[in-house]
Parts: sequence; C-alpha cells; structure tokens
Amino acid sequence: MKSVLLIFASALFLVACGDATEPTPATGEGEHAAAYQVIGQDLQELKDVFNANEGRVRLMFLSGPTCGICLRGMADLNDAFLADSQNDDRLVTFVVHVPTLGAKEKHVAETIPLLEGPRIHHYWEDSGIIGQHYSEVMDVFMYVWDFWAIYGPDARWEGKLPPKPLYFEHQLGFSSGRSRGFPRELVLNAERFAKKTLETVETVDFARFAKQASPTQAESDRLADGTAINVIAQPRDVAVGQHIRGRGGYTNLIRVRSMTATGTLEAIGREYGLKISTRRPNEIRRELKLANQTSVAENAEARVVVDTAMDRGLSTATETMLLDLFEFDGLFVEWGDKGHEVAMVGMLKIGDVLAWKLDLKQKNGPEWNMFVDSHSGDLVKMELLDDGDVRLVIRQSEFRDVSGIRYPHRIEYLDGDGVVLAREVYDSITIELDDFELDEEKVTH
Repeated sequence: MKSVLLIFASALFLVACGDATEPTPATGEGEHAAAYQVIGQDLQELKDVFNANEGRVRLMFLSGPTCGICLRGMADLNDAFLADSQNDDRLVTFVVHVPTLGAKEKHVAETIPLLEGPRIHHYWEDSGIIGQHYSEVMDVFMYVWDFWAIYGPDARWEGKLPPKPLYFEHQLGFSSGRSRGFPRELVLNAERFAKKTLETVETVDFARFAKQASPTQAESDRLADGTAINVIAQPRDVAVGQHIRGRGGYTNLIRVRSMTATGTLEAIGREYGLKISTRRPNEIRRELKLANQTSVAENAEARVVVDTAMDRGLSTATETMLLDLFEFDGLFVEWGDKGHEVAMVGMLKIGDVLAWKLDLKQKNGPEWNMFVDSHSGDLVKMELLDDGDVRLVIRQSEFRDVSGIRYPHRIEYLDGDGVVLAREVYDSITIELDDFELDEEKVTH
C-alpha cells in the first residue's frame, strides 16, 4: 500500500589542492580514467600523500565500489558537507576502494561522481591489505571497510600501519560479548560526521595554505545527480526489505483495510478535485471533479471501468492497464507469492537521493524499473517499460507518516521524454486499520 499503492492508486487514476596533494593519473578507462590511482600493497603512495598534507584535516574513507550501503555513505557525506567544502584548502579526503563483495578495479570509475572534487582523491587497492591494517589499528575482530575516519592536522603515518583516527564512524558489525566490533552509537550519521569534521577544520592554521579555485556547488551537484551504479553486490532483498520497513513494516501494511486520499490533480492546463479510495482485497476508485462534473474510474470485483469524459493526460488504454494491475498491498509486499520477478540492477542518484534500482516483471503485466530510496525505503520513482524503452514515469515525493505508514503526498506522471502529463497533490490521507495479531517470525518476503 504505501508508495506503490498510491502510485498505482493515483497513476491509475490519473490519469585535490597544491602539488603535494595532486594524485598521479589512474590506470582506469572511460570518462573517469584520471580520477583514481591504483596503489600497491605497501600503500606507499597513499602514505606519502597523507604525510604531504600534514597540517590539514584529512579524511580517510574505506569503501567497496560494489557495496550499495558504502556508496550511500559516500553520497550522504558529499551532500552533507563535502560538496560545499571544495574551496576549503584546510581539508583533503582520501577514498580507498577495496575488493570486497567481488569488486574489481573496473567497478571504481562508476562510483566516483558520488564523491568528487579537487580535494578528494580516489584509490584502488587490489589486495585489500588496508582493511587488515585498520583492523589492527582499531583493535577489532573484523575486516575493516565501510569505515569513515577523521585525522587532525598533526597526524603522521609512520611505519606500516596508518595512525589511529581522531574520530571515526562505520557501517559494520557491533561489539557483543567477546566479539570486538565497533560501537553501535558510531554508525555513520552524515550530519554528525560533518559537524565533527568542520569543528576539526577550525583547528587548522589557515595561513599555511593558499586558497585555490574549484568547481562551484552547482557543478558538484550536477556531477552527482544522475550517477548510475550498475554493479551492486547487495541482493534484491536488501532493497525490498528496506522498502517494506520504511513503509511501517509488514504488520502495519497488512492491517490496512482501506485508504482514502483527497487533493487536486493538475493536467491539461486544468485543476481537478481528486478523491482516491481503496479497499481490500484489490478495489480502487478515483473520482475526478471539475465544476459540477464528476468522472469515475475504478477496479472493483475484478471489473475495470474507465470514464473518459475528462481528459486526464493519459490514454484510456494506459489508465485501463494501470487499474487492471492495481495491487492493494503494493508490488513489493508478498511479491514472491504473486509470481513477480524482482532483480537488483544497481543504484541511481536522483537529486539528493541514492536509490536502489530494481527490475520488476509482473506475472500478468508489464516490466518496471523501480527506484527505492536506500535510506527511507520510499519508492521515489517508477518507469513503465515497453520493449526496453520508458513509456511512462511516475515520480513520488513529500512522503509523510499516516498512522505509522509513509505515503507520498505528491505524485507526478511524465511521458517517456520527461514531459509532465499530470500532477497529484494530496492534502488529506486517512486509513482504516484492522486490529489483529501477527507472528512476524512466520512472515517472509
């Protein structure tokens, strides 16, 4: 029900710095061929540049180029403060990509636009030895990656092991019993990490460095937005589970007996009054009003009726098809029982959202690209495919909590060329809940 519910419910209806920090060119290929450096197992190149930047604040990030959660961390930190810090010569960032989850050097280039700038240096370390070194430095019983560290101006790398960070955060396992992991309270929080970094930057003697020109904020945003990551090691269940949890959890979803949303629809240069009503098992009704006229489209008792008295921007065939495919609980709830096929494709940066990209083939319907916010689980975008080409795009935003379930309060419909056909804005969403108990342990997705 949540995003996909409204989606269908509505869709249906609508119808780096000075010479000391300059990295040597990468050996990669393609658009970002010079954007990363391959370093040896002794890490000497990284160590030399780290020490050459003594006096600055240095950030050290260990990431996996096929790890969606790691990439989300990179994007979060870029959006939180690094994109804004490209003119600050007191700060330099090192991103070391390691061969976790089957990653290879060829996977690095795709990820670079998520965190890119003149003071951000990317490296590929083929042996992964740096993660073992940090395991010793941090005294934990685990390989260290998806790790985000801050070094103060006085830190130097002496000997084989890197120095212990001034501060760190992570997205790894926690300490429990005799197992030494990382503290739960230091799981990566981009805003908190940004605050700590900027506080440390204020300890730098700025007079030691000459300020240099760098890309504007707008240029940095442009580089990140639209970045596509095609090889992601996380299984589809990661995104599907995040989507269901983000909507309030399976228990809450299946307790919803009905949903009613009211608002407006803008299409064909007109604004209509809009009311959408859904009820279990798969009933949906849309009422569209203009002056004294009312147009109704519905799918009830397995019968689809579309009133075309008012032009809503979509063809009658498209509206009929969307109504016919409506699923009350949404495409991702009990999708295995529905016979749908879901596959992880990769990730896509959509504005400030890094979304999981999934391919979904409905058992008795078309194929969709589905984009799920890797943080919130919100279904922010859907693309209806026709022989591989995008036929219709549905974008959802302004998600708000309604009785423990997040619903989009703004939905836009676009054609394959990106032209907006219609826009729905909801000012009221109410739901009716059943009261029953469910054994969560017996539920699988």
